[in-house]
Amino acid sequence: AEQALKPPMLLKIAPDLRDDELEDIAAACGGGAVDGIIVSNTTLGREGLRSPLKAEQGGLSGKPLLALSTRVLAKMFLLTRGAIPLIGVGGVHDAATALLKIRAGASLVQLYSALVYKGPALVGDILSGLAQVGDLTRLRGSDAEALAHQTGSGT
Repeated sequence: AEQALKPPMLLKIAPDLRDDELEDIAAACGGGAVDGIIVSNTTLGREGLRSPLKAEQGGLSGKPLLALSTRVLAKMFLLTRGAIPLIGVGGVHDAATALLKIRAGASLVQLYSALVYKGPALVGDILSGLAQVGDLTRLRGSDAEALAHQTGSGT
């Protein structure tokens, strides 16, 4: 009964972590230490960014984060061997980018920035697009190996 009242514990990580830091986090989160990992928070990096936002201070979110956050998501999927639920965040703005997160290893997909630009109808659009794909569980992590080693920021 006590376990049923326990709220889930999710760890949110930055996309700017080194591979050795990701390995440490994956090891620390194993064995039920957390219920899931949110990949990723905003980035402080601006490498390859072609935008007036390049000089802005603080964390960057949205489309410019897509490639980096997806690469880190795929790495975490491989490091955890898919044993920990991962929430894919960063740059999700349509069904194709939501599917990309699933193929990288996401059990769940989160979006926020795109809602500012496209409004709440975006959620229905994404769900409709994903429904056309069929069984998403078989696709979870299917491209993780390739995505984990992709280079470039995609921004």
